[in-house]
Amino acid sequence: MTSLDRVCKACRREPTDRVPVGPFAGFCAARLTGVSLRQYVTDGRAIAEAQIALQREVGHDIVVTAADTYYLAEGFGLQVEFHENALPTAKGPLLTELKEVDRLRVPDPQRDGRMTVYLDAVRLLSATLGDKVAIRGTGTGPFSIAAYLFGMQRFLMTLAEIEAGEDEDERHVHQLLSMTAEASTAFLKAQLEAGAHILYLGDSLASADMISPAMFRRFVLPYHQQIFAQVNGHGAFTLLHICGDNTPILDALAETGADVLEIDHKMNLGSCKQKIGNRVCLIGNLDPVQTILHGTPEDVRRESRRCIEQAGRDSGFILGTGCFVPYDSPVENLRAMVEITL
Repeated sequence: MTSLDRVCKACRREPTDRVPVGPFAGFCAARLTGVSLRQYVTDGRAIAEAQIALQREVGHDIVVTAADTYYLAEGFGLQVEFHENALPTAKGPLLTELKEVDRLRVPDPQRDGRMTVYLDAVRLLSATLGDKVAIRGTGTGPFSIAAYLFGMQRFLMTLAEIEAGEDEDERHVHQLLSMTAEASTAFLKAQLEAGAHILYLGDSLASADMISPAMFRRFVLPYHQQIFAQVNGHGAFTLLHICGDNTPILDALAETGADVLEIDHKMNLGSCKQKIGNRVCLIGNLDPVQTILHGTPEDVRRESRRCIEQAGRDSGFILGTGCFVPYDSPVENLRAMVEITL
């Protein structure tokens, strides 16, 4: 059974020969080929070559193109600053008032921002690994894009005021979210055409650590459902990642329509498996900092056994990390994740 076969079966919640392994190992791969993070996030070939090198070293089942989170917002016009050895940062919000959403247009993933960089990476990975190893694309969720465009603090404060009945901007909020959801959908479809096997949507500002369950159902869930309804069933699986302890919105996450949910290390994986494991495949949930970055291979093996015991004895589970693998993480710790499943 190839890695791709193994991952596809897990996503369909079918039995596999062993638990698939898919750490969220994105920009940490740059160390293996010696490229700077500036080059990594601006050059699709750099991403593909580093991911291929990491997969050869580790033997995991899923390569990951995701690196930073601003490439799609850049397509709307957001200005970012690039750094040689750090991920890009936003120079400031694009919108000063929500009513300025009227002048925005939905970006073209084949032309705008740095979406083309990630599309190039998917194409190159598909040409080399496409029939053997699962390719996980990248994609920023509509809630997070909207927050980047308006400014995270102002966006969250506006939503809180709407919830309290003190703000009249709800129409513009939904107009903005509708546009960002359309942009997310278009980018995921483009990656599907480029050869991605897993269409990833990361919307971590929509975490239960940041907004209430009621706000999630009002401002996030409908747009996630809209996106997944348009990209599911076309030959790839969908994966949703939201950082934090999302126990209060666990059922809502299962209602989004995603095939796979990435479970943060803050959550109880066994409880998640019991509550929603019959509806979605789960991936997770090693602590990327304490276990992968600072731990030893034996720590990784111990925590991997815990994850497999809690969620991997039946089908529908992929051993992974709760979030991005940090840049300086030892390769031997990632390799230990694979070794424990053999």
